[in-house]
Amino acid sequence: MNGDEIDAYLRELAEPDFREFTCKLMPGTDNVLGVRVPELRKIAKQISKGDWREFLGYPSKTFEHTMVRAFVIATAPMDMDERLSLTDGFIPEVTNWAINDSFCNSWKIGTKDDPEKLWDYCLALVDRHEEFPSRVGAVMMMTHFIDEAHIDKMLDKLVSCPRCGYYLDMGIAWALSFCYIRFPEKTEQAIFDGRLEYEVLNMTVRKIRDSFRISKEDKDRLKDRLKGITRRSS
Repeated sequence: MNGDEIDAYLRELAEPDFREFTCKLMPGTDNVLGVRVPELRKIAKQISKGDWREFLGYPSKTFEHTMVRAFVIATAPMDMDERLSLTDGFIPEVTNWAINDSFCNSWKIGTKDDPEKLWDYCLALVDRHEEFPSRVGAVMMMTHFIDEAHIDKMLDKLVSCPRCGYYLDMGIAWALSFCYIRFPEKTEQAIFDGRLEYEVLNMTVRKIRDSFRISKEDKDRLKDRLKGITRRSS
C-alpha cells in the first residue's frame, strides 16, 4: 500500500467514540482517527513482511499513521545499526506518551545484535535533556536494561536528569518504579539521595505504591520517608 492507501484504510478502521476517548488521554495531539492499537500492530506486521522501507518513505498525516511507523521501525527485520539510524530519524515524530511508550516497548533486539549499542544510545538520549527524546531513552532503558550490568548507571542517570517537562518527569518516575521492583535497596537509596527533584520523587513513590508487586510494609515506609522530606523548589 502507498501512503494514500494506508491513510484510507486507517480511516475505514476509525471509531468515533474511540477517537474521543483517545483525545482525552492525549490533550493537544492532533489528527487522531480513533483506531485501536491491536489493529495498528496488525497493519505494521503486514507492512513489515513486504517493502517496509518504501512505507517509511511516506510522511505521516495522522497519529495512527505515526504509530504504524513506530511499530515498523521497532519490529521490521533489520540489523541493530539500521534500527538505531531509523530510530534517530523518528525521534522528532515522538510528540506524545503513547507513541513514545508503544515504540520503546516494541523495539526489537535481534539475537545477533549487540545490546550495548542500544544502551549507549539510551544514555545519549537521556543526556539530551529534552522532554520526549529523553523519555524515549528512559523508557527504553526500563524496557531492556533493568539488570545487574546496567542498574547502577541507570539509576545514576535517571535521578540526576534535570526536569524538562511533565512527560519526562513521569517517564523517569515510571522507570524508577520498575527499577525498585527488581532492585529495591539500590533504587531506594538512589531516589532518596537528594538528587531527584521533590516533584519527581513524589511521582516515583506514587508509582511504586501503585504496584501490586510491592509489599504494604515497603509502600508505607516509602510514604513515611517522603513525608519527612522538605519540598524543594525546582
